[in-house]
Amino acid sequence: MASLAWQRSAPLEVKASQPRESKRLILTAQIFYFVFLMMVFIGQRPFAERTQEELVELAANNDGGDLFKQALFIGFALLLAGVQIIRKHPPRYKFSYWPVVIMLAWFCVTCTWGVDPFVSFKRVMQQIIVIYITFCTLSMIGPERLMQSLRSALILSLIICWVSLPIIPAAVHPPSENDRALVGAWRGFFFHKNIAGAVMALCFMVTVNAWIDTKKWIYALWSLMAFVFVVGTKSKTSLALSFAILMVCAIYRALSDSTQKRAVLLLMLALGMVGVLWLYVAYQPVVERIFADPTSFTGRVSIWHVPLAYLEDHPFLGAGFGGFWQVGDLSPSRDYLNQVFQLRTAHSHNGYLEIWVTTGPLGLVMLILSFVALPAWWFLTGTTRENQKLMVPAFAIWVFVLYQNLLETSFFDKDRQVWVIFLAAIATAHATYKARPRRVWNRRFLQSPQSQEPAHG
Repeated sequence: MASLAWQRSAPLEVKASQPRESKRLILTAQIFYFVFLMMVFIGQRPFAERTQEELVELAANNDGGDLFKQALFIGFALLLAGVQIIRKHPPRYKFSYWPVVIMLAWFCVTCTWGVDPFVSFKRVMQQIIVIYITFCTLSMIGPERLMQSLRSALILSLIICWVSLPIIPAAVHPPSENDRALVGAWRGFFFHKNIAGAVMALCFMVTVNAWIDTKKWIYALWSLMAFVFVVGTKSKTSLALSFAILMVCAIYRALSDSTQKRAVLLLMLALGMVGVLWLYVAYQPVVERIFADPTSFTGRVSIWHVPLAYLEDHPFLGAGFGGFWQVGDLSPSRDYLNQVFQLRTAHSHNGYLEIWVTTGPLGLVMLILSFVALPAWWFLTGTTRENQKLMVPAFAIWVFVLYQNLLETSFFDKDRQVWVIFLAAIATAHATYKARPRRVWNRRFLQSPQSQEPAHG
């Protein structure tokens, strides 16, 4: 009598008879995305002055009403949409990351109870456009070309920053800085040394992985230049994370064929974040004494007290997306400020706390699901020897940004450089995870021993 058994078959083969792709349109979309990245990195005011009057004016006018930037992003989105319409090849990626769509819908809902719903709505629309540009580009050019564009933009930014140091005085924080800890720190064309440190740290990790994958000496040179620039920025967080994440990535790369060992690594990373929170709780007086000083870590603990105090009074819904800091005189944060320098504060210096205070506990849960839990599953189960050239640098960016948001805010932070880089890494990882080879289980019949006995005449 026959019995059933499950047999694992080989991975499904990719059909060779795919429609012919239009290389010109793919190249056009890639160029559009590269230009978009460079404009995000450089911004509208490279080497901007940082006088006290400029900073006060910038904080007062930072209401999300930059018409030029809005028109620019809408233009990029329309150009990509046009290329998408006239393309003659099937998409290389079909959007299916619905948790982000649901989260953006919730952000739009929270705008309705913000102190200035129009400002909050403009900030949500800016996020929608940036995310659309990233994933629309991915659908046309694929994750490999997307990562190539990101790497090229980071390297070009690195070159411009190095060239600017000896010829442009504003490439270094000047002695006129109100915050004396900034004086002498390198910033290149970026607005602040912490932004420069974070971008150059990500450039360092991307180029190191490119050097390991390609064995080309030029990437080793870029990675060395990026690391030295991070040191020059005096950005403590970025420098510490550069060392730590480089070691984590080396371990992750070595475990590309072991899901069980990668699970242990990801668990250790999660415990590391929990450990940071535990240290804060266990040694709160010491931590607050170090972090509360405005000359040390930008007075982060005193800044954290502002949104935490607001959450005590409004624990369920939050202030509305983008509606807590710098919404003019109506900003809810103004009722909880405890130091004068906080008037110029643009965010909570903690990405998780920022989403919590603006979109409530539901927004925080969606953030953790969309950008922590689900990507952890992709990196756990989706990395192979064949796709590690994409997954390992995406993993490095992902871990860096998760930890960086403990001290900075980059999640959904307008069109900031780190956030756009993070979106590119998430898009690359999701598309690569979906395209991984999968095993297919088939049924086959096993004959019983009696039926296999030869017949005797």
